[in-house]
Amino acid sequence: MSETGEVGTETRGFFAEVAKEFLQHYARGPRFVAVTGVPAADSARVADRFAAALREAGQEADRTTRHPDTPADGFREDVVAPFRPRDAVLVVDGPDLLGPDFRGFWNFSLRVEHDPERSPDWSFVTTGQKDPLGAPREVASVLLDDTDPERPRRLWADSC
Repeated sequence: MSETGEVGTETRGFFAEVAKEFLQHYARGPRFVAVTGVPAADSARVADRFAAALREAGQEADRTTRHPDTPADGFREDVVAPFRPRDAVLVVDGPDLLGPDFRGFWNFSLRVEHDPERSPDWSFVTTGQKDPLGAPREVASVLLDDTDPERPRRLWADSC
């Protein structure tokens, strides 16, 4: 953010593009988005910026954070069920949202990485590495690096 607290044009543009991608597939009804990531990442900031991009695109978007101690069934009962009648997007940040217990909740997800040493051209294809984290990265709709919060960048971890 700038000294005035405003999000820069590059950052707004990045999240506007991700919001556009989401809305191409999920334009109406109750929609649920998970934002999670590595401990060093600021998933809450990413979730706030994504929700703001959705609002700028004319969508009603609410924000909440899943407390790590809230089990999947409790989350479903207390947060998801009351939201279902709405034509809006619920953007949720928190740990382990792409784990097996939560996977069926989300229409879309963002996984936030934070690696200051990563090359801008990084991918598992270019490095020849196998993903040691496996499933969380494999199921995320969007993988991004927030090392520079004003210049988030999309990471490509697929092999196609």
